Amino acid sequence: MTLDQMRELLTDIRFYEYAFYAHADTDFGYLQATYVEPDIVTGEMERQYTRKWKLSQHMTKSEFVQTVFKCCITSMEHRTREHFRYKGAAVFGPHYDIDALLEICKAHRFDYRDAA
Repeated sequence: MTLDQMRELLTDIRFYEYAFYAHADTDFGYLQATYVEPDIVTGEMERQYTRKWKLSQHMTKSEFVQTVFKCCITSMEHRTREHFRYKGAAVFGPHYDIDALLEICKAHRFDYRDAA
């Protein structure tokens, strides 16, 4: 499948206010979606971008459409993590530094049930 064929498939896909793009790069291409939402830091309405999803010229139509679907699911999880609050904090936020999370793991800050 070519990037142009993938782009044609994108014209038939709808998900909320998302716009989908298939971009060329040095390997083959990638899929990315955008939407407008308030920035989680500034609160200003801004265009937001999903992660990039690597595409292959060997993808089938079904694989490509499922990749777009996975992009949507992953984006919604990301947005949920940004907006879910516990005591006012985005405790499951997707933007925490991995080394800071590692320090929490090393400190064994676990929440276990007592053995009954």
